[in-house]
Amino acid sequence: MEYDIISWESINEAVEILAKQIEDSNIHYEVIYGLARGGLVPAVMLSHKLKIPMVLNMEEVWRLKVKNKPALIVDDISDTGETLRYFDDQKFDIAALFVRVHTSKIKPKYSYKNINHNNWLLFTWETKDSSK
Repeated sequence: MEYDIISWESINEAVEILAKQIEDSNIHYEVIYGLARGGLVPAVMLSHKLKIPMVLNMEEVWRLKVKNKPALIVDDISDTGETLRYFDDQKFDIAALFVRVHTSKIKPKYSYKNINHNNWLLFTWETKDSSK
């Protein structure tokens, strides 16, 4: 398996770009929810950058949805899109650092980079064992 190692410098750049896209949207998200594992670190970083509370409980996200208040779902990559499809089907806005455009079944509202290869993206919070 081939790996593309994603540095902290790239992560910081991605968060800056996503934050700008989110600010430019003029949507005022009530909370940010990071998907367990890959989405947690970028969600925390976006939460700090945008000064939007991050929640760890999906129940809080649903409470806001019922009240028609926006919540942002964050993940590191939309690979096949299967993980994010549920949130997309429920009409949540999604931010992903990377989108594997040739395999992802969804298109996040916000993204840093589109990729068109099958190399494993090895984020700084992972090890090569993560890919097994």
